Amino acid sequence: MAVSKWQRMQTIDTLLDGYSSLCVAKLLEPLAPEFHHQTLPESLGMPVRDRDAFAKHAAGVFGVFEEFRMVPRTIVDDAAAGIVAIDAQMLGTLKWDGGKWNNECVLIVRLTEDGCKVLDVREFVDSAKAMKMAATYAPEEFGGDTSNRQHTEDDNLFSWGMMGSGSWIHFGIAVVALVGLRRLLS
Repeated sequence: MAVSKWQRMQTIDTLLDGYSSLCVAKLLEPLAPEFHHQTLPESLGMPVRDRDAFAKHAAGVFGVFEEFRMVPRTIVDDAAAGIVAIDAQMLGTLKWDGGKWNNECVLIVRLTEDGCKVLDVREFVDSAKAMKMAATYAPEEFGGDTSNRQHTEDDNLFSWGMMGSGSWIHFGIAVVALVGLRRLLS
């Protein structure tokens, strides 16, 4: 099935708008029922979350911010693989002290075959800032114990579950390097 780039990018825009909305219902709109989210690197000890667990996690994270924006810097679309990689800046204002949040992440998003829904998000975050935020502001929904990690059959799709944390870190570094190279060449 040929999926238009327009449809795929509409789904990605809806996902990013959901993050920026600080509204869990809006964030869930583009997510498939079988959706899974993982915060990486695995050394953070964050569990793989299904759609319901991700909604609880998002509510906890959203509760930290007065305002928040997920601003894509580069989007790489591999339509053949059904994967979109996003290098994004995360900007926000924290509720408790009005402090500014300026961070970055790389999202690796797997879409449904028709490009209309999000199946998986692998989110690489700044480990030091994630740990600081969890220690300072985090409700229980942030997770952090790998013994509670939820493994599902979907983890094995496209060998997602076959890659260890070292492989994912290298993959994330490669994506960031490609983004940097693309910027240099443009």
